[in-house]
Amino acid sequence: MTRRVFIFLLLINTINSTILFGGLPSLSTYALLPYGQKAFYYSSLLTPATYSVALLINLRWETITIRATVIGSAIGLMLSIFIVIIATQSPCPWWSDTTHGAIIIVISWFLVTLIIAFLRITIGHRIKLEWKGDQGMFYFGASVQLGLLLGAIPMYFLVNVFNVFIDREPCVIYCLT
Repeated sequence: MTRRVFIFLLLINTINSTILFGGLPSLSTYALLPYGQKAFYYSSLLTPATYSVALLINLRWETITIRATVIGSAIGLMLSIFIVIIATQSPCPWWSDTTHGAIIIVISWFLVTLIIAFLRITIGHRIKLEWKGDQGMFYFGASVQLGLLLGAIPMYFLVNVFNVFIDREPCVIYCLT
């Protein structure tokens, strides 16, 4: 693995960590509660299990090409943009209070978590196997932490200072259709 590929993989890992660990956790209530308590509950159950599923998938595909990594990251980014759009429309996003809306948003959360977790595992595995330097995994972990920081700080300001997202209280009717 060349130094350029190593830095590129760390950059992709930082972007994916910004999405998965820094940005999306702050939006879970805004994106899921408009679809009901059950959607929030199912997503809360599925998200931790998704990491195990990603690890099982990784047993089949231990390493993937750079192209597949970029495509997977783009798909994860598009799904996360969909979730952010839904969160900004809270308390009345598209298909709120509907079963099909709940299914779509829960599947979206599951897929974005699955794709990015899988990419994170494969990038880490590839760095461990191919990078000849001693500190490859150190920089991999540092890129995860940097991504978390780059996602959490802007989300803090968007949620708590600028109040971009509006809460949806349970058992209150918001959207009249």
